[in-house]
Amino acid sequence: MFQQQKVYKSLENRNFTPESLLKELEDLKEFKFDDVSYTGISLNIDMLITQYLRNENFELIEVQGGLAKKNYATWFTDLSLAINIFNHFADYTKAHFNYYLEEAKKYQEETSHSNTSPEYKAYFEQGNSMYFHDVLHSVFDLSRKIDLSIDDFNEALLADNEDASEYVLPEKKVFESK
Repeated sequence: MFQQQKVYKSLENRNFTPESLLKELEDLKEFKFDDVSYTGISLNIDMLITQYLRNENFELIEVQGGLAKKNYATWFTDLSLAINIFNHFADYTKAHFNYYLEEAKKYQEETSHSNTSPEYKAYFEQGNSMYFHDVLHSVFDLSRKIDLSIDDFNEALLADNEDASEYVLPEKKVFESK
């Protein structure tokens, strides 16, 4: 059987607690993705990239006049961390997807089963026909969210007349296979 990774199994990762997300955030900070869930990476990145603060129940915190916001230094630190996590996750995803492509080619050559055969599907998809879609969707979804947050961050700096040179974000990778 092809070794599927937990982080891409979106349908199996819907149960989470504040404690489980915190544990997964610690793994993400160390760029360890093998025990991180799809929900864990998505929610943790969401909380890092936004300007708004959340409480221990993941609810936005309301203050007089709107929602509680991170200061620029905190938002910059969190957004930089999210970009670095994403960059490593993009490499992890690229390696996993390229491994799948190599294994699929080898499997087809050795067995003569096409990628539409029941045997191929049993070996690679293992009952989850959306697995490889989720592999790619996860990295593209995170990429788009981070791109939007980078735009928000830069627009907010400009609107508040903050010195953008004090908040130079790391470069975000563009995902590509091979």
